Amino acid sequence: MNILVFNPGSSSVKYRLISMPEEKDLILGEAERVGIKTTGSSFISHVVLGEKRVINIDMPDHSTAFKCILAAIEEDVKKNSALKITAFAHRFVHPGNLYDRTTLVEDNDLKKLKTTFDLAPIHNPVSHSFMEMCHNYSKEIPQYAVFDTAFHAQIPPENYTYAIPNKIAKEYGIRRVGFHGISHKFVTGEACRFLKRDYNLQKIISCHLGTGGASICAMQDGHSINNTMGLTPLEGLIMNTRSGDIDMGVLFRLIAGDDLTLKQADEILNKKSGVLGIFGSSSDLRDAVKTMAQDKNAAFAFNMFIKRIKKYIGYYSLLLKKTDIVIFTDSLGVAVPLVREKICEDMEIFGIKIDKKKNAGYKEGIMDISSEKSEARILIVPTNEEIMIAREAYGAHK
Repeated sequence: MNILVFNPGSSSVKYRLISMPEEKDLILGEAERVGIKTTGSSFISHVVLGEKRVINIDMPDHSTAFKCILAAIEEDVKKNSALKITAFAHRFVHPGNLYDRTTLVEDNDLKKLKTTFDLAPIHNPVSHSFMEMCHNYSKEIPQYAVFDTAFHAQIPPENYTYAIPNKIAKEYGIRRVGFHGISHKFVTGEACRFLKRDYNLQKIISCHLGTGGASICAMQDGHSINNTMGLTPLEGLIMNTRSGDIDMGVLFRLIAGDDLTLKQADEILNKKSGVLGIFGSSSDLRDAVKTMAQDKNAAFAFNMFIKRIKKYIGYYSLLLKKTDIVIFTDSLGVAVPLVREKICEDMEIFGIKIDKKKNAGYKEGIMDISSEKSEARILIVPTNEEIMIAREAYGAHK
């Protein structure tokens, strides 16, 4: 079964044609600079059975990108029929309370998912448009929606409930749902395979630390029991442009004191805060790391970022009572040794102690960077959301 996975972003589209259940990459690529004005032109990096070609083409919107990607794949299929698409699979960030597992997408599902755009305005509309385009491309090819929130569906009520009136919470569907579930599920599974441990018996803290979004997941007995993000991705850790946890009184003060609209206040908290708000020069923590020896704001942003993560690891360690595995993944979690070192510093009380030499010497793949004195195994595990999406779709198809 050849599953074409789409994982679109606001200005890019990652895609992979994966042969299942072998999990073999047949085609993989990314359309970049989609729908944005930059000094460079838009293009597609397209790799077929290991051979790469670059397609330089104007892509003013995601619809054009979709057509270009499918045209490239159709050209490949003419040369090799073994590359024929037999199913589509999509990452869908936030379905609200509509779905809690991977779903075969039919006409009625497209209508229902269209009502969720406000829950994830950057991601949901784009993912929905790809579902519609796939449906129009071929109604004979099944397509599946894989939800970022599904992994957190079994979080217990005491961890997902906000302390607001029950009637209001039920009427508006207000509860914590958690995100990055596709990534958390993938890396926790890979970590257990690496350590040859039973997935359903481990207590794990998974740190998905990206240059965009970031969240931490506490997992017990094969299920997520808590996630730092809430009803929306705004809650939790300090991120590139998101504030993370904040007193709601700040929002009220912004609106009342400065005559800001709700939309403007939302933009401040979601797009102008976090690392960007504190550092000022960039939203990328890697830039802060490079300059923090000379820039006090960079150092301050870095320290705040680290302390927020340590706070949640401490909380989740107490929640789990004993942590078996700590995982670092995504761009900051994998590529920045100093982030891992500072997060694990002075965490021995929770059974977490890093080996600094192993940590600094990391190159690629899965690696154990635990000190011999560490009770918890500390692992670097690169994430692979596209493979996880393909696994979920294949499982739903069988």
